Amino acid sequence: MTEASPAPAPHLAAAIERVVRLGAKLGRSRGEVLDPEALHRACGVPLDVVRELLRGRAAGEPDIHERFRQRLDLLHETYRKENGRKFSHGEIARESGVSRQQVQALLGGDRRPTMDHCARLERFFERPAGFLQSEDADALYCALAVVERTLLQEHQEYSERGVLAVAPAGTGAGLPSLYERHGVDGIALRAALLPDQERTKLLEWLDHYMDEVAAEQDRSGSAGEPF
Repeated sequence: MTEASPAPAPHLAAAIERVVRLGAKLGRSRGEVLDPEALHRACGVPLDVVRELLRGRAAGEPDIHERFRQRLDLLHETYRKENGRKFSHGEIARESGVSRQQVQALLGGDRRPTMDHCARLERFFERPAGFLQSEDADALYCALAVVERTLLQEHQEYSERGVLAVAPAGTGAGLPSLYERHGVDGIALRAALLPDQERTKLLEWLDHYMDEVAAEQDRSGSAGEPF
């Protein structure tokens, strides 16, 4: 009997939910914030596996050597020089510190990588540590974390612009943002670094708090009180 594939990691499902929720607040659909093609390029996980993981389904997990080959092949194909050409084996070797023979063997699948190989190649291709060998779900999770931070930044800027747009005439430039006035500037960005449970609680509290502040300011403005 064939052994069942393991279920997708819970932290990945939580990250997907957070990104979709943030996207909805910015008026974006699930498809816009969870672009399989973009995530595939960002994390190196095969496109069909990315799609399955985004659907919450378990996907085939190759061994560590196969993962390395998949991701190194993707980097070699997509990481280009300024003129649009791929880096030659000699250029990769010269700039990464891995010998030309080893680069050829690693790209050809004829040699298993060492941790030193991975670290040097990740630096050369400007990818985070662990990119070449992390499990598919973890690699996708890291790519989603970047998307989440970007959306959090946009949400913060959107919220601040919304408050400034309704500020009474004559309040002038230099008015501190809603986040700055209430001592929570940057919390949304820092929240992305917290564990899932703490992050969810903090963001829920922040949303609730800022809704109350905005409602109170609306009431004050309609009553003619100073902003």
